[in-house]
Amino acid sequence: MTVAAAAGVAPRTSRWRQARVWLLVVVALVVVALVAGPGGSGGPALDPRSTSGNGAKALVLLLEHFGATVELTSGLPAPGTDTAIILTDELADTRREALQGWVRSGGRLVVADPSSPLEVGAAQRGPDGLVTVSRVDGPCPAAGLDGVGRIDTGGSELLRTIPGAVGCLAPPGGGGVFLVQLDVGAGRAIGLGGAGVFTNARLGHDDNSVLAVQLLAPGPGAHVAVLLASPAGSGNRSLWSLIDPPTRLGLMQLLVAFAALVLWQIVRLGRPVPEVAAVQIAGSELVVAVGGLLARTGSRDSAAAALREATRRHLASWLGLGRRAGVAQVADAAAQRAGIPRQRVIDSLTPRPVDQDADLVRLAQTLERLRQEVGHVRR
Repeated sequence: MTVAAAAGVAPRTSRWRQARVWLLVVVALVVVALVAGPGGSGGPALDPRSTSGNGAKALVLLLEHFGATVELTSGLPAPGTDTAIILTDELADTRREALQGWVRSGGRLVVADPSSPLEVGAAQRGPDGLVTVSRVDGPCPAAGLDGVGRIDTGGSELLRTIPGAVGCLAPPGGGGVFLVQLDVGAGRAIGLGGAGVFTNARLGHDDNSVLAVQLLAPGPGAHVAVLLASPAGSGNRSLWSLIDPPTRLGLMQLLVAFAALVLWQIVRLGRPVPEVAAVQIAGSELVVAVGGLLARTGSRDSAAAALREATRRHLASWLGLGRRAGVAQVADAAAQRAGIPRQRVIDSLTPRPVDQDADLVRLAQTLERLRQEVGHVRR
């Protein structure tokens, strides 16, 4: 036992290594929690059931206050729906195709997600990328928004009109519009540069609430459908793409931390420590072999003679003497090369009577030990 082990240093080191492992795990979990952030009791962003600042529960309550019937649906607008709105496009492709048919047959669709394939206005791009604006001004009589003045968009994108479409609600300096309206068949599609105007935190700013009511429920008794995300499994997006970016980043950081922990545990720094392998003495297999030899020869002395002769030939071959070398030659070579006492080799290989089965087993163990000692030095 070393002095350090006797003094109790080794156990303390082991406990410290275990504590460091758990400390690293706790730090990794804290990083994931900080990156992912709290989900909020009100739900995700632009969720019409969410009461958080970036939710849209206030929009539903506002429309209902002015006499509209608001339906939250994961399918298509119900019969009799006047206006449908997409706050954030998480719709399956088949559902988008069905919505386009609903619009052509007379429906009115408002798309507040500029990245949606259903958006009718093309996003404005400048030298530095997408053009965004935090304020636009009305009114917009073409879209029935006579009472809309200033709008706080919260940093929404600017759109440009397309042939046959009407654009309005522009920033003071121009350069694009916030609203694009296009007649499609018997219906109408309206695209907005973003849904920030409808969030709980911004709906009461400037004329945002006026825009919401005149755009979605212009008359009493209007039926408005808020289109929610399509049910899981109805789209073609992968599971990884459905995870929000902060959570994905947190999971990747946790994976990196786990890989670092594994590498830290498996890498052994410093020079290799040589370890002398103990001589392995045959146990049950040797007993079985000796028993089989005894059964074949029918005599302990014959079995012992066979073991000694096999060992002599084996050692002579390993020592480079040739299989016909005598006991004395083998003993001299073993003493010179392996440091094994000469007399011990002679005593082991010289024939003598064996009276008991246990003596035969001990002889087999002695010869096997002699083989391994010579073989170990040779390696």
